[in-house]
Amino acid sequence: MKTYFKLVLVVLFTGVTAACGTLPDAKPFAEASNTLAHSVKASGQAVSDSLVDAGGDATAFAGPLQKAWQERVNAVQAASQYASEIANLVAAGNEGAETVKRVADTLGVLAQTAGIPVAGPVAGVLGDIGQAVAERIASVKSSRTLAQAVAQAQPAIDVIANHLSEDVITGLKPILKSAYDNTVSMIKSEYGDDNAFAKQLSAKKLQLRTAAVQDQKNIAALLEFERMSDTVAGRLKERDQKLEQASVAYKTRVQLVNALVPAIDAWARAHRDVASAIIEKRKVTVTELRETVSDLKELIRKVRAL
Repeated sequence: MKTYFKLVLVVLFTGVTAACGTLPDAKPFAEASNTLAHSVKASGQAVSDSLVDAGGDATAFAGPLQKAWQERVNAVQAASQYASEIANLVAAGNEGAETVKRVADTLGVLAQTAGIPVAGPVAGVLGDIGQAVAERIASVKSSRTLAQAVAQAQPAIDVIANHLSEDVITGLKPILKSAYDNTVSMIKSEYGDDNAFAKQLSAKKLQLRTAAVQDQKNIAALLEFERMSDTVAGRLKERDQKLEQASVAYKTRVQLVNALVPAIDAWARAHRDVASAIIEKRKVTVTELRETVSDLKELIRKVRAL
């Protein structure tokens, strides 16, 4: 919050110099935002495809996951469109009411697409978030310059990013957990008889060995039991391998979902840098955003390799 007030003070006290100098190129921010949007979409497709490839009941969760993921894709695409609008406005170098209005309008679309109601009162926590963002949009509209408008938008950007991050975790991870639990249950059920046999293995083997010692006629039964024991041991090893594969796949998918959070947070910080760069007439820095997107792409490759 202190950083934000400092940013606003710089805007207010550089009103005269704001019209002087060269505005930065904000296209790197727009390009990195676009790459982020594509990566988020590719992430969802990779995870959904991995559930289908897993087969069994896991495929039933692919549809709901894809639908839920698309809602987050739409929000990040709106963030990309907002970034493109900011880059275009900076490139045009125009000031005035129309420029400020375009910033406010695009910010409003972003908020609505992210699931934050700004058009009217809504009860609960989401309503409080919507009111806070709506008030910030009003502040953007009252700005007199592009620099002021982008700076005034930052608190709303932070709120939207935080909402998206929490929404990603609460909206996507439970579906993956349900798919994993279902897969584990299915695997264990498939080998249920083998597991039951293994539990009584020691006692039964001791009983048959004792009987074989007492009467050689019982040796054949002992040998057959040992053959069955080897078969069951092989099947239980197969079960454990399937459970391990399911666990690794689940953890890899969750890792990809978790990676969306730092990417979204990095986008909000990149926006803060753009706001400062406009004021300071310096180069825009999007290194962190690019790095988090690169991490996403690497995790996408891992999920596709499952």
